[in-house]
Amino acid sequence: MTAAQNWPVAIYGFLPPQRNPVEAAGIVYEARIIRDKLTLGRCTLPIYKNSPVASDNDAADSDVPEPGEIRKHLFDADNEKYEKYLMKLDPNDTRNQDHYKVLGLSKLRWKATTEEIRHCYRQKVLKHHPDKKKHRGVAVEKEEYYTCITKAYEQIGMSEAKRQAFDSVDHKFNETLPNEKSINAENFYNELAPVFELNSRWSNIQPVPQLGKKDATRDEVEAFYNFWFDFSSWREFSYLDEEDKERGEDRYERREMEKQNKAERERRRKEEAKRIRRLVEMSYAKDPRIVKFKKDEQMKKEKAKEDRKRIAREKQEAQDREIREKEEAEKKIKEEEERKAKEERDREKKERDIAKKAANVQKKRLKRMAEEAGHWTEDPRRKLDEMERIERICLGLATDEMKELCNRLENLTLPEDIREALTDAEEAKKANANLLKNTEDKGKENEKQPAAVTWSNDEIQLLVKASNTYPPGTVERWIQIADYINEHRKDKTTPLKTEKQVIKQCKAVQTMNVKLPATTQNQLGTALPDEDVWSAAEQKLLEEALKKHPASDAERWEKISTDIGTKSKKACVRRFKYLVQMVKNKK
Repeated sequence: MTAAQNWPVAIYGFLPPQRNPVEAAGIVYEARIIRDKLTLGRCTLPIYKNSPVASDNDAADSDVPEPGEIRKHLFDADNEKYEKYLMKLDPNDTRNQDHYKVLGLSKLRWKATTEEIRHCYRQKVLKHHPDKKKHRGVAVEKEEYYTCITKAYEQIGMSEAKRQAFDSVDHKFNETLPNEKSINAENFYNELAPVFELNSRWSNIQPVPQLGKKDATRDEVEAFYNFWFDFSSWREFSYLDEEDKERGEDRYERREMEKQNKAERERRRKEEAKRIRRLVEMSYAKDPRIVKFKKDEQMKKEKAKEDRKRIAREKQEAQDREIREKEEAEKKIKEEEERKAKEERDREKKERDIAKKAANVQKKRLKRMAEEAGHWTEDPRRKLDEMERIERICLGLATDEMKELCNRLENLTLPEDIREALTDAEEAKKANANLLKNTEDKGKENEKQPAAVTWSNDEIQLLVKASNTYPPGTVERWIQIADYINEHRKDKTTPLKTEKQVIKQCKAVQTMNVKLPATTQNQLGTALPDEDVWSAAEQKLLEEALKKHPASDAERWEKISTDIGTKSKKACVRRFKYLVQMVKNKK
């Protein structure tokens, strides 16, 4: 529906009955046009072809005037009928008067521009001001009527906020909504489009999306309903305030009156929001496009569901195929690795066999040389010792060393030199064995034992002092002791002491494994009592006793102390608190 077709709704609040169509020719047609022009106060003179004057239809269809344009043909006629209406108004009750009608703008109303309101006001002042009438020789019985014109201009011509307040409660505005039962798919657009267009005047955001037709896209429909579901209205109802706070005697009374007015405005605003909400919900429920979109969405979801099933099935098949291919590839790789490992083992075995044969050759060579030389001695006892030495050398030396020794012995002739060479070889074998053993032992020792941490006398004194300050049972005791030592020590260049280092040093101090300063010897007993040192057996007894005696038992800790035997009740409680804190810190 066009803007021109909405004029009757905006002015009268209803659509006039449709007249029977008349052919655009003949006496009846021309008489109807003249009668309409007379009703609207327009000129009835004929408009000739190529006339520069705009046609009446163009003027009627122009909702938005050009800048500076004044639509005088839409103003009310200022005649005797208007003067009678003006004289009947009550100057003391200007709030209930129609300000647009007073200024002659009952046809334009809220669509009138500020320029047009000022123009009408000036015309009313020039014609109806009491002084102007007296100057023209017109008798004026009472001058109060002019107050209605002044109040009308003050309300809608001087302040945009005041004009909006009056427009919000304009009695010409039709607030009724169509009956939901009468709305169907056939008359949906014709019935609801004018209603939305009429209520769009209240929107803070302009332009307002139109309802559209059945061929509108989904984005356009969704944008329309999103806009109206989040509709932001500037309509307010301060014009209907029952209490005028300016009439209050003091500020307390004025404050109370303003409070009542605000409550009433809020009530009306909520009712207006509910009315708009009902309109939008009714339109959304009856919109045939929404029904179609929901059906398409359902079909789309079903199709997407089928696609997901198909994709999942194909994915599962691909995964199974990939798993089979992967298993086959792994099987091939494993077979290849086993083949290579077998080849490597065979190669290593051949190398070992070759090395073993080479070693046996050198051993036989050495033994043969010793047998041919009679082990380089004539003494039977010494000969037996030399035979044992040859066996030891054969068992301990490597192939290369054995070969080098044999080459050396071939170049020697004196028995003393030969025995010396054998002795050197045997000592070298022992030295290599000892060096290898020491290296392995040292590596293991370095792995097991961390680097030693040095403690100065000042740090030991701070350790004892902190132990007295934070006794057993203190929350995060060892962390606090470590922080205390790191904060109060004199030498700040050394590494910070950690919790584990503090615990280890405390145990060392307790067992007297370190040298304490003379000032701390008497404080050791109070810093680290013996009953707070728990062995593994005592710890195990404590855990069993805790499980055995529940927390609801009033004599729980006495029984736990009795089961352990070596610890007091207080020591058991402190140990339990310490263990609980350790568990919390670990978490």
